[in-house]
Amino acid sequence: MKQYRKYIIAVIIYFLVWAVFAPCIGTKMTKSSSKNRVAFMNRMTAQINETGDTNVYDRRQFNDDDIADNVEVYYLDEMDGDIHLGGENNTYVWTLMNEDGSVKGFVKYEYYHDPNLRLIALAEISLFIAGLPLVIFAIYVYFNILRPFQRFSEYPVKLSKGLATEGIPETKNRLFGKYVWGMNMLNDKLEADRRQIDRLMYDRKQFVSIIAHGIKTPVANIKLYSEAIETGLYRGGVPDEKDKEVAAKIGKNADDIAKLVSEILDDPGSLKSSYEPEISSFYLADIKTRITDDFSNRLKVSNIPFSIELQGNPMVTSDFEAVVRCIAQIMENAIKYGDGTGIAMKLYRQDDMTFISVRNNGATLSESELPFVFNCYWRGSNSTEKEGSGIGLYEVRSIIRTLGGDVMMKVEGNTTEVLIYL
Repeated sequence: MKQYRKYIIAVIIYFLVWAVFAPCIGTKMTKSSSKNRVAFMNRMTAQINETGDTNVYDRRQFNDDDIADNVEVYYLDEMDGDIHLGGENNTYVWTLMNEDGSVKGFVKYEYYHDPNLRLIALAEISLFIAGLPLVIFAIYVYFNILRPFQRFSEYPVKLSKGLATEGIPETKNRLFGKYVWGMNMLNDKLEADRRQIDRLMYDRKQFVSIIAHGIKTPVANIKLYSEAIETGLYRGGVPDEKDKEVAAKIGKNADDIAKLVSEILDDPGSLKSSYEPEISSFYLADIKTRITDDFSNRLKVSNIPFSIELQGNPMVTSDFEAVVRCIAQIMENAIKYGDGTGIAMKLYRQDDMTFISVRNNGATLSESELPFVFNCYWRGSNSTEKEGSGIGLYEVRSIIRTLGGDVMMKVEGNTTEVLIYL
């Protein structure tokens, strides 16, 4: 902001200088006009007093504004009754004198134009000159501060919801330089933290799975030994009542442990979605606009052709941000696993269902792998040397199912299609 102080100081000085000089100029203009008119009427009166001629001969020292538009002479000896020397315009009356000092008549000068019009024109010019910097400043503020800030203000909301697919584009605007830099750093930090959390969750899953599998065999053996004791296998087939009772308790505890192990293996990551829908109504075109804003620049820089086809513009009742989040995850996968030859999205309504399709070319999965793509921590054969944790599509399915829809993946040749329906 320091570099703009000199401009602010210059504008303040500009207004102060104009505030001082404008009244001075106006006063000078008024005094100059009045002085020149008085000089003209004095000379004209002297001429009339000597010669009686009302024609103006010497115009070199006077402007047209200084010369009266109408000059009338009244002599006392020619007057009959009362005289009226007033007028509707700027009227001035000068006396004609005899040599003995007596009054012999009057000269009436009329000006049809008011010298104050100059002051009015000066005031209007002053207002224009004073207001022009304000207009320029307002335009500058709108285009360089208000409009960019309105665009930037949406970014923290996306960031908090994990919807910031790319950083804020760098601009030449120094006002927001540090803000853009800081928000992009925050986005990178949050993204790195998310990847770290995913890795930790994956390691936790691996650890829990190893422990769970390690427990299964000893528990199964304990279960077998308890059954052997309970049936009296080690007493010649004749069970002891006390041993039978204890063996039954051991068997029950072994069953409890086996059940717990099975639950852990069924959901080793404990990633049940805690997502709570925020239902609202929006148009399908809103999704198109949002995805275009979030991905068009990034795909353009990466030279990946991208198209969105919108069939009609029906209203959808669902969670807008959640749907955008799921589409963004699918777009990320399309960029990551695609071959860069193009990504196509299609949004349409059929019967009572809303469909969102994302198609891309690239490394595809085999038919045998498709049933597992939405499993937690599962990664396909095309993920070699690709960064990821295997929970993105799992979360997509969890969210979409919470919204009452579902998601599926289809592979045709070299093309992969992920289809969301709500």
